[in-house]
This record gives sequence, structure tokens and C-alpha cells, in this order.
Amino acid sequence: MNFYNSNSYLHKLFYRLLKGNNIWLVLIVMTNLTPIQAQTTIQLPANIQVDTIPRAWRGYNHTANSLKSWHDNLDFNVAFPQLNPGVIRWPGGNFGNNYNWVEQLNNPNVFNLKNVVSYLQDFNTTLQVVVNFGNGSASEAAEFVRFCNSPLSQYTQMRNDLLGNSSPINVKYWEIGNESTDPWTFGWSWMGFQDFVRFRSGELLKPIVKREIDSLYYYGGSFFREGWVTEIGGLDKQTAILGDTKFYPNPAGTSDTIVVKYPLLDVNNPSSVRVYRTPNFDTNWAANTATQQQLYDGISDPLNILSPSEYTYTDTHVIVFPTGGIQANDNILIEYNSIDHDGAFAFRDSMKAADPSIEVGYNVSVDSLENITVFRTDFSNSPPDFMISHPYSTALNIPLIENRLFSEISYVAQLKLNAFINAQQMWNQRETLWGIPVQIGQALTEWNSALCDNCPDHHPIRGISSGLYITDFWANMFEKSIQDSIDLRTMNHFALIASGTNFIHLFHNNNSGNNFTVGVEGIATRMLMGTIGKNMFPVTISGVPSISVFINSQFDSLNIPAIEAWGGTTPDSLLINLLLINRDDVNPYQIDLNIPVSWQADTITTEQLYGDIDNDTIFTNKQVDPITGNTYTVSLPAFSITSVKIHHQIILSVNKEELNNFALNQNYPNPFNPSTIISFQIPAISNVKLKIYDVLGREVTTLVNKEMKAGSYKVDFNSSGLASGIYFYKITAGNFSEIKKMVLLK
Repeated sequence: MNFYNSNSYLHKLFYRLLKGNNIWLVLIVMTNLTPIQAQTTIQLPANIQVDTIPRAWRGYNHTANSLKSWHDNLDFNVAFPQLNPGVIRWPGGNFGNNYNWVEQLNNPNVFNLKNVVSYLQDFNTTLQVVVNFGNGSASEAAEFVRFCNSPLSQYTQMRNDLLGNSSPINVKYWEIGNESTDPWTFGWSWMGFQDFVRFRSGELLKPIVKREIDSLYYYGGSFFREGWVTEIGGLDKQTAILGDTKFYPNPAGTSDTIVVKYPLLDVNNPSSVRVYRTPNFDTNWAANTATQQQLYDGISDPLNILSPSEYTYTDTHVIVFPTGGIQANDNILIEYNSIDHDGAFAFRDSMKAADPSIEVGYNVSVDSLENITVFRTDFSNSPPDFMISHPYSTALNIPLIENRLFSEISYVAQLKLNAFINAQQMWNQRETLWGIPVQIGQALTEWNSALCDNCPDHHPIRGISSGLYITDFWANMFEKSIQDSIDLRTMNHFALIASGTNFIHLFHNNNSGNNFTVGVEGIATRMLMGTIGKNMFPVTISGVPSISVFINSQFDSLNIPAIEAWGGTTPDSLLINLLLINRDDVNPYQIDLNIPVSWQADTITTEQLYGDIDNDTIFTNKQVDPITGNTYTVSLPAFSITSVKIHHQIILSVNKEELNNFALNQNYPNPFNPSTIISFQIPAISNVKLKIYDVLGREVTTLVNKEMKAGSYKVDFNSSGLASGIYFYKITAGNFSEIKKMVLLK
């Protein structure tokens, strides 16, 4: 029985009441239900035109602290290729903020860079890097770019010596820091912004001004690491203390040299460093009993502060030599002013100078700074190629699921998608208003349905709800990006593989890599990538039912389609695929597939993922059926994902919207003042650069510098600020290059 339009709301209410065993209200509601039968059909096209999904949209987070044994696991090696991986984001997460890649080469048991390079070759993937913004510098980041990408002999030799492989890694996408939860300014995390730095009990709080913290990200500067902040995001009791701590379980002699986490230290100001030594420190109390306030009070007691005669320091080290030496169970706290930190602008400029072909992204919003004229100018002079977002939906999805509003998480996916469309429009406007010389795209470098380490066992977020959410969001993001509503550069699910209790990762590995399992999101991702992960085409459904979902806490409702569908093909075009989602958490549906006779289809394979929406129980089934006619009916369980793969006996002609040749067209108008249109076409996915030069061959600006899909494009060039004269524009795409002349006549 199918219910849709306004009756969908009544049926949902009936279902809720039934689950709550409220029989009297059930009977009242039942009198208002009117079943409506409808035929839902997909007419598949005889000639299919597909868009190719870029590799960078099929990205996964793989953290550097994961174990190598996880990747050596046979089950992992079977499961991972089924996700059609394109790019791996590494070293990933807050861990990447202060990651010293050279040091970690000494630990062969973790996913260090040497193991990464081997991994990339084994699975035919590329690498995306989060640079060390926490305690690194712009010059170090630039040198890392050269190490990864430069063909020069000195770097070829370095790679061979350190990695056992001399070939360039060719990293294209670079992020300047992760969420700034744990780096030198600490200020931002996806869990929210902190308003204060806190100190000892009874002491005044120090306000944190959002604009100041955002400015520190972009410009760098100094930040006094003292006090503590609330445990949120990736922080724990130790990392929420802004100073550096070190515990000594055993005596350490008369002195110790401690490398500070966030250099440089101010060697010209004797009051810029304070050192506390707490004797007989109880680590069990600190970890299990103490509040954050009590812990800080305990380790920052003024009675335990060392005199200047008991320590000294350089710009990177503090040497402590307390009276009586360092005893067992001593705890050292160092609070200090971290100075001369490079900002994101400096990182970007140094990295681009090292390799102009890379794309670099910023991870801090400009909202608090955009009305400052100097900032807009500086941003335009050091523009990113993309802005980074981490659209976790914890704050929305968990409450909805716990209130048994399951279909509503599909609306959350739509809200998130609309936010990115709006953000892209905003950046398109800023490019013009601020005079930004490049097109700024977007990168979703971490995203998931929710993060919920503390969710109890069998919580429904661990079940079909998460699988359906990520499928809905990922497929729609593909579609909108293909339609150019979003300039998507890279998209990385968080996370590929992990241990612990946060079972919304794709794969899980506990017990030192001996217990490999595929999570519900892993199953959903395999189904999505196996159908539309390489090539995608639009699908139209007729007679699609709609369902009513609540869109706010006032219980206002909106009708949305109950079923979504996308088409795809395999690279060899031997299979035509469909990905179907039933977003209705109550009703199953049936869809008739009308298959063109010309396909000569012979078999159809369906796979389904569904479950008990009230817990983490999931079900899968797969069946292969012969096609005896030209219509096949697919049954969709309530709240489910279905993949359909149609095999045919002849090789179909699949158009990939590819043009035959590269071409750069003459600008129009020409001569021009002040704007002109430059158009070009590319026959395949290519790294495209379109630059303007003056008559002396000096570069004026870069109009395009990114990977682009096959197709025809138009780019507007505004000559404001330039003198009249002859200019040239040059396109480089793959091995193709062409230059044309234009005249600016004012």
C-alpha cells in the first residue's frame, strides 16, 4: 500500500503511534488514511550520454597513525578496490596538524609516507596532503612540495633514500592545516568556536575574538600558550591545556631538554616562558577523576613554578634543571609565547612558488574578515584554489534519529547540498568584487553522516540511517557538480578505516588488524561507487511518490520525492547501472524499468541494503535474474539503497560528452573594453591553465588553473587596471598548448 502527498504525513504519524503502542490514537489516525496506487516508471534512454566522475571526487581519509597491518589484511585488500578509490587524504584529521613526516619514517608499523607510496601504487590512487600548519613553517611546507613533486635530481635522490622510490609522488591537492582544533592557535573546530581561554580557579577569563583568531590563521603572528580551553572536537584533557606537559614515571637525572610543540620561543623576552614542576603527580586522578579545571589548578600551582635559575631555553627547546633533579612522578608544564608563526598566506605563496601546478586550499572561513579592505586585497594576492569544508551532520542527524524522524535525514542531505551551492555562488561573487584572479572551488575534505564515539551499542546512527545519508549526499553532490552548480575539487569521506567504537567509518579493524569488518557506510559506498562512481548519467522517474518531512522544530513540513535515481556505466560500457534510494522510512515501493529493445539486455543484478531503523541491524540481498521482456520491476524496501546492473549482449554506444579536439577560440569582442569572453573546448578531463600575458611576455593573471571535465567553456576576462595595448592569452591542457592575441582599446 503506497501513501504519498499529504497522506504520507498521516501514515508516518500512524507508524510512530503504532511503534509507541498508542492504540487509541492509531485508530483515530487510521480513519484519515486513504491509500493511493501509482505506477512508478523509469524509461531508460536508447542512447546514453555520460559524464566522467573525476578521481578526486572519490576520496577517502586515511590517517597516518593507522597501522600498516590494517592495510596488509587480506580482507582489506579485497574490499578497498571495490570502493573505486581515486585519492587518499593523508595524514588526515587533527593528527595531521603537527605531523612530522620525516620522524615517522622511523616507525614502519604505521601508515607513514614510505608505506603510503607503496599503497598508492598497489591501489592506483593519488595522494592529497594536509601540510603541517601547527608547528611547521611555510619554507618547510614548500620543501615538502618539492620533495613530493620535483623531478630535479636532488629530490629524486632524496625520495630514493627515504622512500625507496625515486619517482615523483605528484601530489596535486594540498590543504593548509586541518580544522584548527589542535594547532598553534587552536581556535576553531567543527564542534564550535571557543569564547574564552580559562586559567586557575577564580582568575579572570581571557576572551577569544573570532576575527583575531581568523587573522592569526591567515597572517600568522604570536600566540601565548597558557591556560586551558574546553574539551571539544578533537581535544582531550591534555591537548585542551595550551602549554606543553611532560610526565616522568621514573627519575630523569639532573636535567632534561624538552622540545616545545609550537616554536618559535621568544628568546629576547625573559617573561615569555614559565615552567612548573608538580611533584608526586597522580596520573590516575588526572585521567579519571579530575575535572579540566582541577587538572589545570593542580599542574599550575604558583608554589611549583621554577625560578629562572632552574631552566633556560632556545627558540625551540626548554632545558630544565630543577633543584634536586627530576624525580619519579614529576610533571612539567611549560607555558610560553609562540612567536613568528607563518600564516596561511605565506604557506600558500611558498608552496605555489615550489610548484605552480598544485592546488592549495584554506580551511578557515573569511566571514569575520571580509569587510576589511586590506584583507580582501591580501586574499586576492594570495588566493586559494579552493576553500575547505568539513560538513559533518552530527548536530542534525543524531537528534532526528533519536526522535525517530528517519526520512528527515534525507532533507538534511539536501540542506547541506544547498549550503554548498550558496557558498559557490558567494565565492563567484567575491571573485568579481574582490578582484580574485582565479576561480575558487570547494573541497569537502572530511565529511560523514555524524561522529558519535559515545553513542551506545546498537544506536540507529550505526545502522541504515548513516548508509542512506552518505549515499544520498554523495550522489547528489556528484550530480550538482557535474551540472556546475558547485565547483568541486575534491571530496573525501571520513574515514576509510579505523579502530575503536565510532562505527560510522567505512571499514573497522580491532585486535591489531585481525578483526576486519565492513561497516554499513562501507557497504553503501561500495554500492554507490560500483554503479555511478566512474561514469554518470541523469535518470527521470515518472509517477514518483512524495513524502512529507518535518523541516524545523515547529513541525512545519515539506513534500520531497520518496525515490531518487541516478544512472551510471562501467568503463567498458558492458553494464548499465542504476542507483535507487527509497527515502520513505515507512513504505516500500515498486519501480518498472523500461529497457530499450536495442540494448539486447539479457540479465539484471540487483543488490539491496536496508535494515531495522530503530537499531544498527542491517540486511543485504543480491539476486541475478534473466530479462525475458523489456520491462523489469524492482521492489524497493522502505528506507533502502538498491543497485541495479543491466548486462547486455552488444556493446552499446555510450557518449561521454567528449569533443574531438582541443580548441582555443578567438576572444569576443575584440578589440574590447573592459571585458571580453575567451572560450575553449577540451575533449577529455585535463589539467587546464588559461593565462594572460602582456606584449613583453610578462604574466598578467591566471584565469583558469584546475582540472576540468570534457566540454566547452567560456571565461570572462576583465581588464580593469590594465593599459591599452596588445595582450596574449595562452591555454595549456594536457599536451595541448595554444596562444592567441587580443587588443585592449580604452
